[in-house]
Amino acid sequence: MGQEVNNEGEIQSQLNATNVEGSIYFTKKTRFAKRFEKLNQEVKNDERYEGTMESLKYYLTKLDGIDAETKLSDGGFNENEIISAMKRKEKYAKRLQLNRFFESAQWIDSQLFAKIKMDFEAFVLPLIDNGSSKIEILQHVVIKVVQPVLDLINIEGEDDEVLNYNADDIFGMIYYLTGQCHINWKNYDSI
Repeated sequence: MGQEVNNEGEIQSQLNATNVEGSIYFTKKTRFAKRFEKLNQEVKNDERYEGTMESLKYYLTKLDGIDAETKLSDGGFNENEIISAMKRKEKYAKRLQLNRFFESAQWIDSQLFAKIKMDFEAFVLPLIDNGSSKIEILQHVVIKVVQPVLDLINIEGEDDEVLNYNADDIFGMIYYLTGQCHINWKNYDSI
């Protein structure tokens, strides 16, 4: 008994399966996965974007006058930790500048900024407000902020050939947001 195979459809719509045991589930690509895919194409085709997306502009805007070093110092960071944080912030800022010409990179960064800020406010800020130790706070930053972002980009951006963010980059984003005053490491009553 023969089986006719028709491979004339688009690659995205083909499925050739034989002797499948169990279920096959099809899922649509998420917005993130589509953006990572689109970013690869934008870079490959050198499709540059001249503007700045409104969603990213918000995070690029400095909200108050307290610099990142002061915020970290107020949060209990020592001099070496502040120097390390500023290096991560600057390293990320350079990557942000390098990728700003691609619309999908701007979209991805704005979405990651939003997630980082939301997770920080939900899981870390209550610890800061309650006077938790810096060690406990930083552990929660890793578990509740950095790791979920890494999980997201490792799953959704599994084919990412451009950004390739790692934990150091995510910490850089956190410290970048600190410098832009979107994240505080101390409860400032005046803000």
